[in-house]
Amino acid sequence: MNLRRQLLARIRRFLTPPENTEEEFHSKYYYSKVWSETYFLGRKVFKCPGDLWMYQEIFWKVRPDIAIECGTFQGGSALYFAKLMDIMEINGKVISIDVDPMPDLPFHPKITYIQGSSISNEVVDKVRNLVSAQRKVIVILDSDHSKEHVLKEMEIYNSFVTDGSYLVVEDSNLNGHPVHAAWGTGPGPYEAIEEFLKTHSEFEIDKSCEKFMMTFNPNGWLKKIETKNK
Repeated sequence: MNLRRQLLARIRRFLTPPENTEEEFHSKYYYSKVWSETYFLGRKVFKCPGDLWMYQEIFWKVRPDIAIECGTFQGGSALYFAKLMDIMEINGKVISIDVDPMPDLPFHPKITYIQGSSISNEVVDKVRNLVSAQRKVIVILDSDHSKEHVLKEMEIYNSFVTDGSYLVVEDSNLNGHPVHAAWGTGPGPYEAIEEFLKTHSEFEIDKSCEKFMMTFNPNGWLKKIETKNK
């Protein structure tokens, strides 16, 4: 009888999926660090492949003239965004900002690199000079992941985002959402998003961008609501 019960228990465990299958896989994938060995044209992009695909869908839908990226690192994602524009025949530019970018960044005629803090007045003024009026702009935040810094970036760069486009806050999976429950010294991007949305009703979380069931940016795909009669 005991053997039969043990056998039935094993069968139930096999047939019944874990309660948090998505979070379990997310954590296993994240901690494997395989995403840090993800390459685009030989350059590391340090992103979840599903998120890279989602950017492709967003670029096709929005067709941004300007992509502002806070957080250059090795420049792989800046190159990816520039190549998306090439493929889609978008005559645009990628503005990539980092306080301490890596050497040997990839060259592409559509990419402009800016060195400095993304929240400094000097850098913001440079960005503003590069972004002309009446152009479609998407903003991707992937620099310092502390709540304070991310929230400052959101408050600054949300004004650049055009109606129908996106403000993407990356790595909101940190601080227990679902990885690194004790990340850093406190709250991170996820909590910055929550705080930001309390006073910015013109943005909404686009859950359709999480359709692949795993994203490093949960609740971080923020779409700017299109204004009627504009």
